[in-house]
Amino acid sequence: MRSRRSISDIVAVVLLIVIAIAAAVIIYMWLSGLIGSVHTSTSATQVKLEITGANVTATSNQYIVTAYLYNPPGSPSTSITLGELEFTNGTVICTASTTSNTLTVTPNTITPSGTATAKFSCTVSSVAPAGTPVEIVLFTTEGVQVTYTATVS
Repeated sequence: MRSRRSISDIVAVVLLIVIAIAAAVIIYMWLSGLIGSVHTSTSATQVKLEITGANVTATSNQYIVTAYLYNPPGSPSTSITLGELEFTNGTVICTASTTSNTLTVTPNTITPSGTATAKFSCTVSSVAPAGTPVEIVLFTTEGVQVTYTATVS
């Protein structure tokens, strides 16, 4: 009977050590993740760029997109690198980028409390009828995606 007690005591001590090590690892992982996000000065979650209004005009074979942007106070300066026009189901109609000079943003850098205008056009084989809802999607240099729903006019 005595040997059984000593085995159960050893098992209990080993289980307590394993639980303590697992708790220490979980706390370390939680703290390292928390500290990592606190030290990031300009993260994608801090960019709060907004599209305040937009126009999508369709001609016989072309869409002309104009989006009006606002960067609220406290949000870091940012720039737009890519613009897309999509149907509301996610199907991409066309893409424009600042590197290919098919997307123009004035001014190039949008400062906190600043406004800007993004313009791009794209040629397609046929355009959607007036009143069709479309989404304007703009991407910042930090990778933040900003979306606005408008109707084709």
